[in-house]
Amino acid sequence: MFNDISIFMAIVEAGSFSQAAKNLKISQATVSRRLQILEQELRITLVIRNTRNFEISTAGQRLYQSIKDQQLNLHKIIDNLRDEQQQVTGRIRVSLPTVLAYTIISPYLAEFMRQNPGIELEVCYQNIELDLIRDNFDLAIVNYRPKQQTVLIRKIYSVVTSLYCTPSYIKRYGRPVSLAGLNIDHLCVGNINFDLTTDRDIYTVHKSGTVVLYPNHGKLFTNNALHNKQIALSGHAIAGGWDDLVATELKSGELCKVLPEYSFGEISFYLIRLRNHEKFAITTFIQFLDECIERAKSKLN
Repeated sequence: MFNDISIFMAIVEAGSFSQAAKNLKISQATVSRRLQILEQELRITLVIRNTRNFEISTAGQRLYQSIKDQQLNLHKIIDNLRDEQQQVTGRIRVSLPTVLAYTIISPYLAEFMRQNPGIELEVCYQNIELDLIRDNFDLAIVNYRPKQQTVLIRKIYSVVTSLYCTPSYIKRYGRPVSLAGLNIDHLCVGNINFDLTTDRDIYTVHKSGTVVLYPNHGKLFTNNALHNKQIALSGHAIAGGWDDLVATELKSGELCKVLPEYSFGEISFYLIRLRNHEKFAITTFIQFLDECIERAKSKLN
């Protein structure tokens, strides 16, 4: 029966008995006879014949589509099995943002390399504007939306920023009670952007939904939230970051939120890669990055 079903499929796809016979390299009489036998075994009419042509019956169309779907599914299963057996090999050069990678990606890199021993990986941790072709990177995660038209861009993660300080800071300098007070009585670390400009006007969002402009008149600016955390832990400054970055310190009480009713902007992260760059090693590493991001998101929920 399976051979006869294959002949029926060939008839539908060829559009005629004669062409199906040529494609199968058998006689047209054999094609017609095997189709009749199949119809008798199934007790259904698959092909409605007339003097010049034929058409596929409704039952025949359903059978054809069902078999075709099963064939496609079988091909996918075979491809997946081949991929599992194939050793992923290749050299990948990637740029990752320092802070995001520190908490979300780097802890799992060694495990990824153990699972993919054929991959050679070069990771550059940086927070600068880059050009994948000029700087010789296969892919990157950046904290800005690139303007290049030659790259594929996908937003993969975002964080809401807050301000933090130590309890000892509050004892020394007092607890800030307003946005205006941050500029008057406190040392509040500001942010340097990827293009080396400073964020001096920040639109903060109150928990009520009100947007308030905070003009940062501070004297200290950095481009790395990981170092901001260390500055805050010194007990002499207030610094920005996000809850996942300082989760351990918040839990232990080493850090606490300043003006917790406000958020101080959102940082979005984008995965960028060259168009038409589909090396299997690269797609495997992108899948790993997506798993890291999903793991981080699940911790926040």
